[in-house]
Amino acid sequence: MLEKRVTPLPFLLLLVFLMALSLLPENSQTQGSVSAESDSLVTQVPSGINENQTVYVAIYLINLYSFEYKSGSYTLDMYIYFAWIDTNINTANWYLMNGYPTYPGAKLLVEENKTSNVKWELYRVRANLNTPIDPTDYPFETIKLPISIELLEHDYDISFVWLTQETGIAPGFTNTGWNSPVIDLTTSITHYPLGMNSPRADMFIVQQRNFSGAFMKTIFPLLIFCFVSAVCFLFKMHESSALSLRVGIGTSMLISAVLFNISEQSAIPPVTKVTFYSLLMVAVISFLALVLIVTVLGYVEWMRTQDKKHVEKINRIGFAISLAIPVLVFLTLFLVK
Repeated sequence: MLEKRVTPLPFLLLLVFLMALSLLPENSQTQGSVSAESDSLVTQVPSGINENQTVYVAIYLINLYSFEYKSGSYTLDMYIYFAWIDTNINTANWYLMNGYPTYPGAKLLVEENKTSNVKWELYRVRANLNTPIDPTDYPFETIKLPISIELLEHDYDISFVWLTQETGIAPGFTNTGWNSPVIDLTTSITHYPLGMNSPRADMFIVQQRNFSGAFMKTIFPLLIFCFVSAVCFLFKMHESSALSLRVGIGTSMLISAVLFNISEQSAIPPVTKVTFYSLLMVAVISFLALVLIVTVLGYVEWMRTQDKKHVEKINRIGFAISLAIPVLVFLTLFLVK
């Protein structure tokens, strides 16, 4: 009942290799201007504050809650610190650009000093934030979750400067399913109508998805669908019982892959570009469909010629084509996307 010239050994070796690959430890993020291991918190006035028309800012992240990948929403608990020497500035008067405090008392001025040469304010803030998520490289993408702060209009131009030594992330900061974060800091000036110029400071939490978790959740099921469907090539097409089993397996794997894709798409943000996942899904669906096409063509040839060797040759050639076409489609679309 089984053809002797086709063996599942290559599939088994491929499956073992991919499973071993998924268990390899991930390299931590190396980009960013401030290490995520920093545990500093402003407890005294930092040195180096010596310029007028400048507000110095630092953010210390305590933890992240309720991160929703599809909507790009997340909640952060953090300290925000402002310092300046300009006597014309009475308070930081800041505004959270990409979110809002979770409740009226969630933006709390916990400590301040307005009597010394260097004036400063320290806030404890819990805020609901939001940012668009780009899933182009899903499921192995890198996300950047920003905290955007803007100073409201003063009587003259003011600039932001980051206090990098006082900016950091608490050791207990976690985001399940993602590797350890790093920080990227930027400053800019936003120009509004009527001559209003507002300084802006952005702190980006940069995280890469955990490779092992992403592989086992998204890639591994697709490989199983393909592996089970490829077993169909072991069944002879000129035997009715084997043909029925072959059609049943191929059809069920194709339906399973389509349903799996619907489930995954419901968890991915809308995107106008071609994603890595969509390319992979095209290749998988192509392979599963080709398995059924080869089965139908082989059965038609058997009914027409009653030639076993001819049907076996169609099966072998169909197996090679079913593997080659999805790979070529994936590589072509990946290179031109």
